[in-house]
Amino acid sequence: MEKRILFVEDDARFRDAFTRAMRLALAPEQLDVAFVESGSLAEAHARLREGGLDAALIDVTLPDGNGLDLVREINDGAAVHIPTLVLTASLDHVVAARAVEAGAQSKAVSMPEIVAAIKRLTGAGHPEG
Repeated sequence: MEKRILFVEDDARFRDAFTRAMRLALAPEQLDVAFVESGSLAEAHARLREGGLDAALIDVTLPDGNGLDLVREINDGAAVHIPTLVLTASLDHVVAARAVEAGAQSKAVSMPEIVAAIKRLTGAGHPEG
């Protein structure tokens, strides 16, 4: 069954390269993933309203706000909780702590870590997942 992952990242070239790389990395795992892409908080809110998401990968620095605020909204006020992973090029200890406080499940810095996190977030590999 396909897993739908919200991917919030403002750099369109990085977003495209990342999703292509992730599809290749996830292929051996036999995990069917569709990335629902968003380049801003406003677009992410629209995708969240559409529903049907299994997880979210969220960049911290966005043109119209902070991705950690979105993580907090998803975990505090959403009718349906979706696990989140924070992605950023400059994840320092302060940002990492704020991400966990906001409700992010994890942070990842390498492709194998991201693949493992996506499997964990979507419940892939579990009998009920």
